[in-house]
Amino acid sequence: MFLKSIQLREWKAYALARFDFPSPRPGKNVVLIGAENGFGKTSLFEAVVLGLFGKDGMPLIARAGFKEIGEERVNTTYKAFLEKAINRVAIRNGRTTSCSVTLTFGTNDEDEEIEIKRIWSFNDQGHFRPSDEEIQIFEGSKRKPVGPSIHYGEDRGEWFRDYIAKTFLPYYLAAFFMFDGEQVSTFAEREMSAQVRSGIQGLLGIPVLRELAIGLRDYAKNRRQDSPAASNTTLAKLETEREELNNKLATAQTRLDEVTPNLLSMSQERERITRELDSYGTGSQAQFQEQLSSLARYNAEAERAQEALYGLLGSDIALGLAGRPLRDEVKEQLRREQIREDWEAGKAQGDKNLQRFVSLFGTAVEKVDPVLAPNQVDGVKEVIGGCWEALWHPPPADAAQRVLHVHLTSSDRRRTTQRLDEIDDFGASQVLTLLDSIADNEGEASRIKESIARLEGIAPQLDEKRARLRDLNAEIDAANRDIGSLKNEVTGLSAQVESKNKSIANIGAQMDQALPSLRRATRADRMAELIDEIVKEAVPSQIEEIANAMTEAHRMMAHKKDLVERVSIDEDCNVQLLNKNGEDIRDMDLSAGEKQIFTQALISAVAEVSGRTFPMLIDTPLGRLDVDHRRGVLKHLTQREGQVILLSTNTEVVGEYFDLIQPHLLKSMIIHHDHSEGVGNSTPRDGYFELGTR
Repeated sequence: MFLKSIQLREWKAYALARFDFPSPRPGKNVVLIGAENGFGKTSLFEAVVLGLFGKDGMPLIARAGFKEIGEERVNTTYKAFLEKAINRVAIRNGRTTSCSVTLTFGTNDEDEEIEIKRIWSFNDQGHFRPSDEEIQIFEGSKRKPVGPSIHYGEDRGEWFRDYIAKTFLPYYLAAFFMFDGEQVSTFAEREMSAQVRSGIQGLLGIPVLRELAIGLRDYAKNRRQDSPAASNTTLAKLETEREELNNKLATAQTRLDEVTPNLLSMSQERERITRELDSYGTGSQAQFQEQLSSLARYNAEAERAQEALYGLLGSDIALGLAGRPLRDEVKEQLRREQIREDWEAGKAQGDKNLQRFVSLFGTAVEKVDPVLAPNQVDGVKEVIGGCWEALWHPPPADAAQRVLHVHLTSSDRRRTTQRLDEIDDFGASQVLTLLDSIADNEGEASRIKESIARLEGIAPQLDEKRARLRDLNAEIDAANRDIGSLKNEVTGLSAQVESKNKSIANIGAQMDQALPSLRRATRADRMAELIDEIVKEAVPSQIEEIANAMTEAHRMMAHKKDLVERVSIDEDCNVQLLNKNGEDIRDMDLSAGEKQIFTQALISAVAEVSGRTFPMLIDTPLGRLDVDHRRGVLKHLTQREGQVILLSTNTEVVGEYFDLIQPHLLKSMIIHHDHSEGVGNSTPRDGYFELGTR
């Protein structure tokens, strides 16, 4: 699939403009569009994004100016953005009160194409309403219109969203095919594991799954509130507690997201000051740098051991502290419940056939010679019924008097018993090992801090830098503690929310037996719980493929080809950039350019692993890349199989960089701009900065 044309009508500075692109062919896949700043380059990027995705594309718009993506916030920003997007001259002159973007895509079949047209209408004052947005889609050379049937009603927008996701690209993957180089440099400042996790979640559509789980639980809650069973105080209490836990979890996660970038910023400042100190001499300063690295390593090891200990406190230790007698009592109760359940099932099955047996017996007795009197037949039947009942009474001696755990199935009871048996083998050695690890690592960290304090005496003229470095170390230690505490809080609250979800689902299942109308609510809870499990297991499933694709992309784009041998990612998305000796070069000093190359490699890897052949559209492609890395990025893009459209200023893809991509160039264009009517009008022309225009 490739972008065949873009047509803009009354979109910002484009009164009426059309960009036509030839189809890619082997060795030639690049379209280069040049424009000076302010001539409409970014406006073209925004037109493609919003023309395809509508309000779902707003997170890709750098100038939108918002940080949190909430539904109301997106709608508000989308409205405000569009009201500035319509050509001001068009409204002022009464020429039109609408603007549109038409995108035509070519497919593998040259005779077939797909056209998507999005039209935004405004009132005479230039105000936009969501209902004033229209989407038109045409397929094939005969331009066959496609769209939802009248039965969709207000859900027509959802039909088009699904069609675009299946035919072109889901909106949550768009950031890996259409992006601004300036945004990439900002994204590169995030911690690497956070970048990888965000990339894989986008690849798997996890944001959509999370929204679905929330929607299912809201549906279940509303169903129960509309039912007479909504008065069940236990269920209402659990749902209230779950809501409170979710609020606390959201607060803790927000705080964690705020603190983590600050830690990264402080770490970078510490690296900079350390480099400056290093420039004043080697020897003691080199030792100082080595000890800083060791300090970070010991602190990280202590933190990992603490997290493992907290994990045990919430699981094995908690069950162990309950005591063997209580665990044995639970296992015995489960065993006896299973016996009673088996007995009741057998009795119920037998009762179904008793009356039929007695009836058949009575018919057979009537044929006995000599014939029995009616009262004799009835007496025999009664005796047989009594004998049958005696077979099932009393219940087995070791059957439970009543079933306490009605929500457990037979397999659930077996798994619970097995889990409790495992706890019997849990020993103090595991806890002691973790405590020893914490103590050892914290002891080494304390020793190194004292050594660092002694080394800080060198170069008296650097007192101010040393003081700042001490402050940074203290602030970084505090930030690490905060992050560790917040991570533990997030983990603990997540576990509590998961427990509440299961309790609500279990109680709902019990209520189903009395109130069949609530079965849909219970099924929604169970489905939401299943989605939680899928989300939990999904990310690790894609890690190896992403790591391999990143390794290849990184090798091609990096300036120092032999620096990174392999990108390694573990199940928690922790990243290592390993050299030939298996050392993590992140412990060394990564430049801003090297960090951005990592991010570019991630973007490339997600796009490749997604299996999509969608075009790649990049605004300001070289962004803030240093000279050494520009060639690598451009070379990688030219070797991509699909179409690549680059929107460049007159300081980016020019000179040697233009020469590098010229053999792969399908077409070059330049955006011309004149200042007629006081606002200006932009139009595309063939040519480029260094080639002139015509």
